Amino acid sequence: MRRSMAALALIAFLTPLTAETARAEVFQFYDGVAAVRGQADEGEGFAQNLAREYRRLALYEADAMADWIDAERFADKTLASVRGETVSPERLEDWKLAEPLLPALRSARERLLRAFDRDSRILAPHATARAQAQFDCWVEQAEEGHQRTHIAACREGFLDAMLEIDAVVAARDLDRIKRDYPAK
Repeated sequence: MRRSMAALALIAFLTPLTAETARAEVFQFYDGVAAVRGQADEGEGFAQNLAREYRRLALYEADAMADWIDAERFADKTLASVRGETVSPERLEDWKLAEPLLPALRSARERLLRAFDRDSRILAPHATARAQAQFDCWVEQAEEGHQRTHIAACREGFLDAMLEIDAVVAARDLDRIKRDYPAK
């Protein structure tokens, strides 16, 4: 009986270590996630905000969802943004998305790209970074298709950020109109 109790105690003690070791071993295959884990959040421009947003998604997918493939995808985007590379919103062709979801996602991506063309990355860097990352989150969650609350949260995050962008860009356009066409 004492041996059984000692064995059970040993198993209970080692189980968390074994799970943590297994997690660490899996984690080693994902260099991008490891690289962003200890990354400092610095700067206020679009690229820095985008890196922060993608880092948050990468760590969420790794730690909360154990979705290492998508975590690595977002980590790679984090690192590219930190290096100053242009990081584009996800291309829908790269994902296996259900046909009924495509019109809304296409429209959302086009809306984001139009905002880029209207200088949103300069005028509203934080909101634009949030919009891009939330769009990518929406695409990733839509492909998985089973976590309705996550899909809705990403979609709503995108839409909220776009409303903020629209307000900032519209204010700039109004100022430009007032300047270029003063009242007589």
